[in-house]
Amino acid sequence: MTAANDVKKQNRIIELEAEQVFGSHSKAREWLNTKNLVLGSTPLELLETEEGAAEVRKMLSAIGHGGVV
Repeated sequence: MTAANDVKKQNRIIELEAEQVFGSHSKAREWLNTKNLVLGSTPLELLETEEGAAEVRKMLSAIGHGGVV
């Protein structure tokens, strides 16, 4: 498996997590494509690096558990 495939797989997993947190595909896509002040860019842009993806996952986890971010 190539690095590009690993990134695509990771991104798809995060997209599915976002769908679970927000309850729909459209709401998840909206969140992923909207600039987030805490993250400093759109969550989708952060998925280009492992560190960014980790931050997005932490944010989704906090939102999913009703935490403040």
